[in-house]
Amino acid sequence: MARTVAVVVLALAASTTVPAREAAPQRLNSLVVEFANLDLTAEPVATAEIAVTLDEETWLFIGLRGTVVGDERASLILQTADGAATVLDAPGETMRHVPAGETTVRLVAENAPRLERLIVRRVPEVMVYMFEGLQAPDPQRWITHSWEFLERAVLHSANLIVSPASDDYAPFAEAWQERGGRWLINQSMRPLRAEDVDPAQYWFNALGGTPWDGCIHDEVLDQDRPHFARYAGGLARFAAMPESAGKTVYLFCGSNTIGDPTVLDFFQPDDETAVEGERSVRCLPQAETIITARQMEVALEPGAEYTLSAWMRTEGCVPARYSGVFIIDEGWHALYGRLRAREGDSEWTRYESSFTPRESRNGLYQVILCGPAQGEMWIDAAQLEPGAQATDFAVGEPNVLRNPGLEDGLADWQRGADQANPLRDAVIDYGAAFAPEIYMHEQPTEEGAQAMIDQRLARTAGAWGRHYPGILPQTLIVLSAGNCTLRYSNDRLPDVSYKALLDLQMYTIATQPEFEGLRGVGFWSGHYIDEEGMRWYGALFRHYCIEGSRERLYDGPYRLDHLTNPGFEEGLEGWEVAGSVEAVRVADMPQGGAHGRYSPVPQGAGAIRTMRAGDVANSFAQPIRNLEPGRLYSLKLYCTDPAYSDRLIPAQIAIEGGEVLPERTLDHVWRVEDVRWTMHSRVFRATAAEGRLTVGDAKPGEVYWDFVQIEPYFEEM
Repeated sequence: MARTVAVVVLALAASTTVPAREAAPQRLNSLVVEFANLDLTAEPVATAEIAVTLDEETWLFIGLRGTVVGDERASLILQTADGAATVLDAPGETMRHVPAGETTVRLVAENAPRLERLIVRRVPEVMVYMFEGLQAPDPQRWITHSWEFLERAVLHSANLIVSPASDDYAPFAEAWQERGGRWLINQSMRPLRAEDVDPAQYWFNALGGTPWDGCIHDEVLDQDRPHFARYAGGLARFAAMPESAGKTVYLFCGSNTIGDPTVLDFFQPDDETAVEGERSVRCLPQAETIITARQMEVALEPGAEYTLSAWMRTEGCVPARYSGVFIIDEGWHALYGRLRAREGDSEWTRYESSFTPRESRNGLYQVILCGPAQGEMWIDAAQLEPGAQATDFAVGEPNVLRNPGLEDGLADWQRGADQANPLRDAVIDYGAAFAPEIYMHEQPTEEGAQAMIDQRLARTAGAWGRHYPGILPQTLIVLSAGNCTLRYSNDRLPDVSYKALLDLQMYTIATQPEFEGLRGVGFWSGHYIDEEGMRWYGALFRHYCIEGSRERLYDGPYRLDHLTNPGFEEGLEGWEVAGSVEAVRVADMPQGGAHGRYSPVPQGAGAIRTMRAGDVANSFAQPIRNLEPGRLYSLKLYCTDPAYSDRLIPAQIAIEGGEVLPERTLDHVWRVEDVRWTMHSRVFRATAAEGRLTVGDAKPGEVYWDFVQIEPYFEEM
């Protein structure tokens, strides 16, 4: 960021003007810069003016604390290159999107001795995806939040909202814009993929003459790569249209769409040593992280025999878990042709391995290069060919690899990280935005979760900033938001707090220097997140994106310790059972424990089954430990029958040591495809440090149970 100063001028009520003074902006965290935080309590203030020069368009948070009563008056006027407007006519707060250049915030007060503080901060874009309260509900698949609830839960700390592309949402958009916010409509990528569709005309039709501030497309995939130049040309032509003024095109995407330059920090072309030609690739140490260079979309015939070979050389090498060269299928469900790096020092040596691949989910495979934990390693002359043994190295048949000798640098091995990317260039040049989706499931330990976050968030953002100048101001990172539905949930481990995982992600973004200059943050998707989760996101946004905190918000443990074996991974260990209750393997459940790809249940290998024949309930129970009397906690558990049927399966739930809040009780059937699971949710206030949970079946029949979770409950800010 270029040098920015805040010029502050105060005029006291007694017509005394305090000389202008310069104040350097204070960076509160990687997302928030404070230009002014004026104490207005010392003497009554008639006017106050804060002038800042901004190097790029951005968001300002403006807060006026205090009260006015009777004939007292206090208003805030925002002056930018676009003109002047009153943004507050009483104490309160607002966020405004302002252009680059000089911006002035002016306080005008009349007989207002109760004013306390004037705050001006540069804040990130904060996206809520999305408001769908006018859509027809489908409660077994989605959660539909009302506008009134979103106002209370999260909109107080957001400035960008997404909705479906319906004129019914226009009144909400116009009211939101009056408050300073911006509004996007959700769009698919499918229409843009048609060769006869002009993207510029598409965006003109969708946005020109509408109240929308832009659109966000869901989502750019690998199949869009052949269209990148056409999309880029569309962005250029749309930017030249007068109707594009104030409109922004956002693109949901994966890191690969932008490019994954992380690998450029660990894999470097080397002109000093080679086996074939003039170059090899030098692999730098990566400790215990798994950073790979990949050749994507390699077509192999399942059941046929192939041989992978490569030359490698090492110096002081300590191999990591996957150091060397190998092949994976789509999703990394299988690993083939493993060529391991040699420990210590070694001269150029050719390694080879034969294998027979099974079918891959998309019919394609990936060839992987992975560096050492310590020391250095070089790779050259990689060859993948049909047959049971390696033949002499060749560029072209029988070698199916592209750029196998690394003579073209890292081309074809880096997912496009070091290659021309016209779409990335156009997003930077024409003021569009990428919205990379970085979704993370819970890990068994906090250390494992932090390592995942460091690699997927901090290391990626740092590499973007180093290798792609100008990309961070056009990048809004999207985190996941799914904690209960069967269609999508990241809350997969009943003994881990998903709120802690979200807090770790936001804390990393807010405190690591790699994220300075980032456009913003947001989440996907509100229709997979319950009311508690939405309130938690509102609190995270307020804490990190508005207040600029560098301290963790979550005050509990990452690993939940209220129950033992809550996912039945250890059978019935920790549980006291009565009647017909047995541990089962998920694989032995009907249809192997059928569930959706992103479902919270069944998780792991274990579940339990109850078989009730008469009036006496079967039950499973255990003590609840480590409660804080007076604090709210939630209980969540899932059950289904052998047919995964649509009926709500009742349960008898007793919580000793806690007072259940009836208004927070929910018994609900979730559906994904043809599979249904009943979720039972309770919120209770602990009345003792120890309690007891008892769950019983309520009607005759066979029932499967999984994922029993107790954790601290977040109610309000």
